[in-house]
Amino acid sequence: MAIHSFRFFRVGLLILLIFLLFFGQAVYANAASWEPRELIHKYLTAHYPWAEVEILDISGYGDLPKNPPLKIHLISGPLGRAAFSLSFKSGEKIMIQAQIRALDYVVTSRRPLKAGHTIQKDDIYLSLIDVRRMPREALSRLEEAVGKSMQRSLEGNMPIEGSVLGDPPIIKKGQVINLIASSPGLKIVTQGEAKENGRLGQQIKVTNLSSKQDIRGIPIDEQNVKVLF
Repeated sequence: MAIHSFRFFRVGLLILLIFLLFFGQAVYANAASWEPRELIHKYLTAHYPWAEVEILDISGYGDLPKNPPLKIHLISGPLGRAAFSLSFKSGEKIMIQAQIRALDYVVTSRRPLKAGHTIQKDDIYLSLIDVRRMPREALSRLEEAVGKSMQRSLEGNMPIEGSVLGDPPIIKKGQVINLIASSPGLKIVTQGEAKENGRLGQQIKVTNLSSKQDIRGIPIDEQNVKVLF
């Protein structure tokens, strides 16, 4: 009895192997040679400038044609819940929905930065954030911020926007400078003291060291201020 059972087992095993050999190959041959998630990811990275794309969920399709689609059309999105239409050579179309998240680099403060501080390279770094949370004027390259002056204070680990930056002052508060007063045919130069930081073309308060009088002037370079009458 045991011998017959063993023979039946061997015959059954042989039949199973034959089935897998022939029908398994047929199933594999009919399987799609592409994967929707990978296809959508390639489409997004080719059409959008984001540093990283995450497909958190994908749905809406059943059996897939063997060959990849000829065209992909974005119906809605691409961020959040997106919909794609896939067109195939046979004329068949498939609608796919996916939850899309994109990340990109922004310049971020490494530590709290006070108003008036001139940004150095070690003050900032690049961080990846969700593009939907990215401030509109956020900077994406470190060189856009290095050497600029903070127009207002900023906490650490915060995205830096172009609107909070300005050119650094060319004249510092307390600096002894040349005051230049000129009119057609006349030019007077005397020493003064800057009472506040000054940027190129920005009015600042200065003191004439000879008369001790406070006046207004406009920095024209790192050492000279044109007096306003």
